[in-house]
Amino acid sequence: MSTNTKRVLIIQDASRELCVTCVRNVLRGLSLGPRDILKLLGVIEAFTKNNSVYHKGCISFLKNQTRLHSTATINKRKEDIEEATQQTLLQYSNCLDYKVILRTAEALQVEFEIAVEAGLLKEVAVQYAKNFQATHVILHRHLKRDLKYFLQNLSCGISRIKSDNSMKIVRAPMADEVGTVQQTSQNLEMREERNAFINSTCSLCVNRRPRIGLKKKFTYAELQLATNGFCPQSLMSDHGRKIYLGLLNDQRKILIRESPSVTIKEEEFKREVKILERVRHEHVASLLGSCSEGPHRFLVYEYICNGSLNKHLSNKSRILTWERRIIIAYGAAKGLEYLHRERIYGSMRPSNILITHDYQPLLSYYGLNINQYEALGQSSATTVLRTFEYLAPEYEESGIDLSKADVYSFGVVLVELITGRKTIQDTDGQSFLRWARPLLKKRKYMELIDPVVQDSVDLFQLYWLVRVADKCLSWDPRSRYSIRKVVTDLSCIITRSGVEDFSPTDSDL
Repeated sequence: MSTNTKRVLIIQDASRELCVTCVRNVLRGLSLGPRDILKLLGVIEAFTKNNSVYHKGCISFLKNQTRLHSTATINKRKEDIEEATQQTLLQYSNCLDYKVILRTAEALQVEFEIAVEAGLLKEVAVQYAKNFQATHVILHRHLKRDLKYFLQNLSCGISRIKSDNSMKIVRAPMADEVGTVQQTSQNLEMREERNAFINSTCSLCVNRRPRIGLKKKFTYAELQLATNGFCPQSLMSDHGRKIYLGLLNDQRKILIRESPSVTIKEEEFKREVKILERVRHEHVASLLGSCSEGPHRFLVYEYICNGSLNKHLSNKSRILTWERRIIIAYGAAKGLEYLHRERIYGSMRPSNILITHDYQPLLSYYGLNINQYEALGQSSATTVLRTFEYLAPEYEESGIDLSKADVYSFGVVLVELITGRKTIQDTDGQSFLRWARPLLKKRKYMELIDPVVQDSVDLFQLYWLVRVADKCLSWDPRSRYSIRKVVTDLSCIITRSGVEDFSPTDSDL
């Protein structure tokens, strides 16, 4: 084994959800790279009673399987343990979060694997770490109580995950890693949102997401040059706010959103920009900078290479497969959940969901306290009619819960992903939602589904996706799902776990 190779082992209770953020923080914080090995070990505590608290999510189905009653026969125990181990490993492998981690590791040329073992957690983990020849062991936050045992029985570096998913170094690793650990220890304390993703590259057009860095203060002249004088050919959208495609001197493409000075004053603009500059998430387009010069106000976002979801829905393209639609829905929900934590609302519609050629969605054109509710009075009649479909029924009321209003808008997007973009002719002259609601209530799923994907749709996923959409579209905002619940349910739909058994014969297909 090369003395320069880092062999990092993350240890967690297998009954806990796979934590993508923890793994990413380890990849970034320890500066793992080519030839390094990262392994996640999930341990099933096989000989204790089922007395733990479990969380909903990817592996919730294990809550009655990962802890076996001590009165079982020895042979039965062995069979059950082996079955539970295989099921857990399969569940990890099928989890969308695992696939995201795997792509990140591959981009860094880090070897990443998941292993599952059964037995007394701390004893199994220590022995596995020794056999693995770990240079650094990372303990999940729920293993804090066993920290002393690991310190006494292992000589390698040991860290633990804190409640905010940052990492605290308890004992530094061997000398060849000390420099790296000291250099990055401060970074490991940063929250998920500060370092939410590693630079990624579109596999088709090789468009790279921007690096983390200082935001640029653009001059109006620079943006004029980038857009060839804001010419019509550079105008991508004019639905309430003009959006231009620009090309900088270094050949980087950018998206420029205009915010007329009549709607926001300079001081307010600068305050809002400071908030937006902190936004960092894998499913949210990054703000690259801004321009506030005279009467001109612009936000500059990263360029996303494959256009908006709106374009793909309108084109009736077979490229938008069922699997891609599910991935887009899940990623958009995660991005919306993040924006809500940052108190940013009112931008959920297909035109604001941009996608890469790998069909990874990113929410864009958010911020500046200008949401689809406030923008109605500043848009054309056509834009108002189109925006109205995404507005929650309570939008005219004062003091509405914007997070629940956004969930309603997300429900409309879900229905569009299920049905495809319907025209007035498709709906017999009815509005889109007026046509869809009775079919949702009566469970007429095959009448809802987009004919483009009708032959390839997964009926299990269709059934549960329709249920989520229906919950999002509840007239009463108090009865609507929270965005966190939406994210959890979509994750379970993708991995086919954590929801009740379903047979297509249970519905009126």
